Amino acid sequence: MTKKVLHDLDVDYVRSCFPTFAEPLAARTAFFENAGGSYVVGQVIDKLLHFYRVNKVQPYGHAEILNLAGEQMDAGRQAMIDLLGMPADTITLGPSTTQNINTLAHACEAIVDRNSEIIVSEQDHEANIGAWERLCLRSGAKLRLWEVNIETGELDISELQNMLNPKVKIVAMTHSSNILGSLNPVEEVVDLCRHNGSRSIIDGVSFVPHQWPNLSIFQPDAYVFSTYKTYATHLGVMYTARDFAEELEPQCHYFNTEYPHKRFDSAGPDHGSIAALAGLGEYFEQTHFHHFGKKRVSLKKKAGQISAFMHKHESALCAQLLSGLRNLPVRIIGKTTGKWREANVALVSDKHTSDTLSKVLAEKDIAANSGDFYARRLLEKLNLIEGYGGVLRISLAHYNTSDEINRVLNVLEAMH
Repeated sequence: MTKKVLHDLDVDYVRSCFPTFAEPLAARTAFFENAGGSYVVGQVIDKLLHFYRVNKVQPYGHAEILNLAGEQMDAGRQAMIDLLGMPADTITLGPSTTQNINTLAHACEAIVDRNSEIIVSEQDHEANIGAWERLCLRSGAKLRLWEVNIETGELDISELQNMLNPKVKIVAMTHSSNILGSLNPVEEVVDLCRHNGSRSIIDGVSFVPHQWPNLSIFQPDAYVFSTYKTYATHLGVMYTARDFAEELEPQCHYFNTEYPHKRFDSAGPDHGSIAALAGLGEYFEQTHFHHFGKKRVSLKKKAGQISAFMHKHESALCAQLLSGLRNLPVRIIGKTTGKWREANVALVSDKHTSDTLSKVLAEKDIAANSGDFYARRLLEKLNLIEGYGGVLRISLAHYNTSDEINRVLNVLEAMH
């Protein structure tokens, strides 16, 4: 008997994969703080608990218990390699994206000097600005700011084109803004950088939870994201192109420089968290089977196909949210329709501070935080700190529902 192929995301099935929803608190909470950190799938939790319960030891060695720990870590690392479909030696697992970018910036001291320039986008999370600013202070290089439009917060690629010159060694930008939700033209930026002889550093933290990245298509020089925002443990993943990595200064113990995947591992992330990544691979594998049946395709392709279902579902919810917000006396920060944006919506109200909005929502068991979300430079540029206290951010994941969107809209409508 052939399994029926589904054409839309089975949200009931998805929610059944997250043990959190069986807990009374989560069951009554509409969770829209996903951009800060998502819920964790059961497969990941099972792997993490198994590691800590059975063999939380220094991995690798002659004893069986040591080998088992190492095998589980290898499986977790291999799952991420398979999900991304990139060579094993290009993937670094670090304790966080912020740490990975900091480490990369130190490694880039090998390619910048006082005659160099580094471009950062004003739209970025501070992690992808501050690290490069500090590199400029150490090296004497010049930091140049790719400014956003003061009215819209958007980036204009023609501005970047005008900024590029032979001195520019690095261009750092976000794939999608964690405030605006805007999708940036990463492929065009990478291509411009390649023709200019500059290296492209792309922060995918706000993009990957909504669309699994296909790095082989746009081929950045470096790409980073966080697995604790993609339903797994608190880790940062960094892809570094081989030719780029060869130019950089290793940041590991000297005896590990012969292992490419350890070159930029300066902090040694938690072993159990690495092992648990195997559960993320299982989640995509099993969710793909539920929707498509048995298919002999790569885990990367399965992740891409399920991610497309996730994105379709989130986009519908985002359209519902934006439509409702347009009928309220609030200001949406960024695009007011779902075109060229992710399901990550920020807003302000002239009647209430963003903190008040968040508190009232919380009283109704709706989790949506307020503040600058580490994109303070962007919010200062848009004059959203003083008077507003930052923005209210409603960030969606594929396990959110239409009923939850209505709950948010009903509370905001009652407040205005």
